[in-house]
Amino acid sequence: MNKGNMEGKTRIRNTITLIRSMKPYSPEMLATVITALIKHIATITVSALAAYMVGLSMRGELSAQFGKLFTWMCVCILLRGLTFYGEMWFGHDVAYKVLKDFRIRLYDKIEKISPAYLIRRHSGQIGATLMGDVEILEWFLAHTFGSYLVAFVVTIMILVMLMKLHIVLGLMMLVFSVLAFLTPYFLQKKADKQGADVRERLAEANTVTIEGIQGLRELLTLNYLERYKKKNDLVMKKLYSAQFAYGKRQGIENGLLQLFVGSFTVIVMGITAGLVANGSLKFELYPVAIMLSALLFNPIIEVCGAARNLGIVFAAADRIQTVLDTPPEVEDNGRTIDVSKLSPEVRFSNVSFRYKKELEPVLHELSFDVKPGETVALVGPSGAGKSTCINMLLRYWDVEGGSVSIGGTDVRDMSLDNLHSIVSAVLQDVYLFNISIKENIRLGRPDASDEEIIEAAKAACAHGFIMGLPNGYDTIVGERGSLISGGQRQRIAISRAILKNTPILILDEAVSNLDTENERAIQQRLHEQSEGRTTIVIAHRLSTIMSADKIVLIDGGRILQIGTHEQLLEENEFYRNLLAAQIEENGILETVR
Repeated sequence: MNKGNMEGKTRIRNTITLIRSMKPYSPEMLATVITALIKHIATITVSALAAYMVGLSMRGELSAQFGKLFTWMCVCILLRGLTFYGEMWFGHDVAYKVLKDFRIRLYDKIEKISPAYLIRRHSGQIGATLMGDVEILEWFLAHTFGSYLVAFVVTIMILVMLMKLHIVLGLMMLVFSVLAFLTPYFLQKKADKQGADVRERLAEANTVTIEGIQGLRELLTLNYLERYKKKNDLVMKKLYSAQFAYGKRQGIENGLLQLFVGSFTVIVMGITAGLVANGSLKFELYPVAIMLSALLFNPIIEVCGAARNLGIVFAAADRIQTVLDTPPEVEDNGRTIDVSKLSPEVRFSNVSFRYKKELEPVLHELSFDVKPGETVALVGPSGAGKSTCINMLLRYWDVEGGSVSIGGTDVRDMSLDNLHSIVSAVLQDVYLFNISIKENIRLGRPDASDEEIIEAAKAACAHGFIMGLPNGYDTIVGERGSLISGGQRQRIAISRAILKNTPILILDEAVSNLDTENERAIQQRLHEQSEGRTTIVIAHRLSTIMSADKIVLIDGGRILQIGTHEQLLEENEFYRNLLAAQIEENGILETVR
């Protein structure tokens, strides 16, 4: 199938998708079309009556009909005002409801296809689709679909009226109407290509701007700010070029349309004058014919004005549909089970996995288990596959071979809600929302009381620093928790996990930013609460590793050995070298042994 056919099918698919999106709001859409139609009819009637009154006045016959004609003009003017308001009300009501629906659908979809989708896309691109691309659809929903229907009906009406005045006028109007309607069609392919280019460049510009803001401290520290500004300038110039090309094409379309309108008006005036001169048309109908000819192009100009933006509209719709059509990495097909009866024993059985088919495997037939009440540390160099094991347990991805089970039940056989209700995770890269500390902790259990939140914070050694803040637990932490330190963010995240109190707890470098005193205090509190709880720890700190009941030593996605710290230190050279590489002071390793 050639590229042209593919683009045509994509445009048709996007058009059908947008029209279907309005189906739940059919009554409002019908009201939009009806009020727009009445608005145009009232406009035509007012203009035709005014023109007719001018014709009668020039013949000295206006006084006899003035009262009746003026009354009808006033009625039509009032009706036009009311229906214009109604068209805007109903049309935008539908448009903004559909935009709301699209944003909700997109967020729901991104939640289902994450984190894989988020890893492969820049945050600026995702934000551009969620907000910018959806907002662009308003042009089609509020100003295009209904306008096309109304323009078609109104054009036919005026054609019929002109043909009743004289067949030649009707035929002339038909020719120029077709030319005007076809103008956007002739430039359609260029509009689609330019529209897609504009949206891509805009997403790229958003990405660079957002990254530049989020990484501003690093840019300043590394003295890279001026170079980054040059990168930003280059991206903005590319965006300008794309937008300028799109605007230039719009100008060409508008210029052609105005040429047709001007030419048609002059030609009609000449033909109508000739018809009046040879007696084929009554004199008082001359201004009526001129007025109707001018009014013909009102709905056409309105439609063509909207059509000039269809390139961007369909590019935005295509980007939205691409997200909605993305298959999830993990299908939530598991059954809902009674997790209260499920033993929190975690077992990895011959687990193999790769992130993409074209990449090498990250895990190779990896097997180990964690019994209830046991703390197991996953230890190994960076890239060994430790975090991937956590991803398998949390079902961010599904295993390629083997299985991960909880209490003998494969995690793929339980619903994601079930899984998330029994597993808590404190990750190294803590994300805090721009809400109060209290509400950030309460995310772990929305129904928790303030007293329970304070107890959880105390257990995570967070209560002291929280009370030292200006507003205590009501302090807003800023975007991503930017107003507090990394160690404070980690303690709030640990507070969440303690408050949630699930039978399985995952700690991925959860105390990496804490001082030794706070780390020991938190470990002691977690140990006190560990009865019956399964804990999996990813750690590089020696104190964290030594506190585990069992260590799973991993390298290159394979298990090298499983045992206690003392066993591995005695038997495994790789383990000794790994610890030695992390210990800065000479002689500590011997002391530990």
